[in-house]
Amino acid sequence: MAESWALFDRLAAGYDQVIPFFATFGAQLVEVLDPAPGARLLDVGSGRGAIAVAAAARGCAVTAVDAAPRMVALLGAAHPGIDTRVMDIHRLDLPDSSFDLATGGFVIHLVAEPHRGLAELHRVLRPGATLALTTPGPAEDGGRWDAFNAIWADFAPRADVNPRHVDVAAALAAAGFRDVRATTLAVHLPVADPQTCWDFHMSHGFAARVEALSPADAEEFRRRAMEELSRMHDSGGIVVDRGATVHIGQRLV
Repeated sequence: MAESWALFDRLAAGYDQVIPFFATFGAQLVEVLDPAPGARLLDVGSGRGAIAVAAAARGCAVTAVDAAPRMVALLGAAHPGIDTRVMDIHRLDLPDSSFDLATGGFVIHLVAEPHRGLAELHRVLRPGATLALTTPGPAEDGGRWDAFNAIWADFAPRADVNPRHVDVAAALAAAGFRDVRATTLAVHLPVADPQTCWDFHMSHGFAARVEALSPADAEEFRRRAMEELSRMHDSGGIVVDRGATVHIGQRLV
């Protein structure tokens, strides 16, 4: 998605507001990293502040940047204690060696030139600092989402969307990060009803997939998806089960 910032700018008002999806992952990531109070933390692709807000609550001095102006405006208005800036990860207007920690939640796979972005993050981190990036990962759902995923699989070939695969571990190493390792996170969030679950899907990046379909296909997908969500709701309730892989590396020199 070369223009992903424009998509997220348009989605900003509802982003992570339907259910606390990214905020839950963000809080989990901050727990994993356990930053010291006063740590200077840079959060890239910050969105509505899933990681930034949790880090600020731990006493970090947070700089949150995003390429989507509306995301930055909403985050800044809600959390004036966070330094919020509109900025492109490819060209960080920040001093060398100025942060103790950098994070990016579900963003590196959307970046047009990931290696260039990682080089910038390496530059602005001090020696000994840590970078942590999350990407979508597996989650155990007991088969709850098999039918929904099968429905999308019927439509996916018709959507003019080409997801970018990034070998994050290799890219981190190529950018000069060392001690590269990975861990996993998961969320299991109950959703009140089928419409709320649909609204959640259409409030983040999944919307780009649906919008890439023809109008007729998009309507047919919505109809079938809502039927499946209704079945899930009537069969014990809807739970959003999703996972993340956390990629961690250190700038050693």
